[in-house]
Amino acid sequence: MARTREKRRRKRIDAALALTIEYDQEKIRAATKNISLLGTFIEVNRAIPTGTKLNIKIKLPPKGPGKSGRSREVRSEGVVFRSSPLISLRGERLYGTGISFRSFRRGSERTLADYIDYVLLREKKAGKIFMFRRKEKLLKRKGGE
Repeated sequence: MARTREKRRRKRIDAALALTIEYDQEKIRAATKNISLLGTFIEVNRAIPTGTKLNIKIKLPPKGPGKSGRSREVRSEGVVFRSSPLISLRGERLYGTGISFRSFRRGSERTLADYIDYVLLREKKAGKIFMFRRKEKLLKRKGGE
């Protein structure tokens, strides 16, 4: 089986993070589908023209298990680089919208980078635990035969 090489320049995570975008007196609330330090993909109920400049606010949950605390906010300016109609199972009209981050407010880029690294590390650990448990089960089966 041929392997395809990852073409993205930054690690991307699947995450449903609350997001607000503002442009031309419009304010839209949505959630990210995936996100990296370069941009995000969202689904919204209207087409936003390619090239539209946006002010973006993203709410990040507190890091770490059982952490009680406030959510953190990432602020950025961005631009729409893709907007295309999607097929919705519920009959809604949705548009898949790709947003490229252009500049971050002070500290926001580091905050987002830390969150992405945290999620990637957690996923890696979960994968290792899964593989360890799978291996244990296989060894028990072989020993029990």
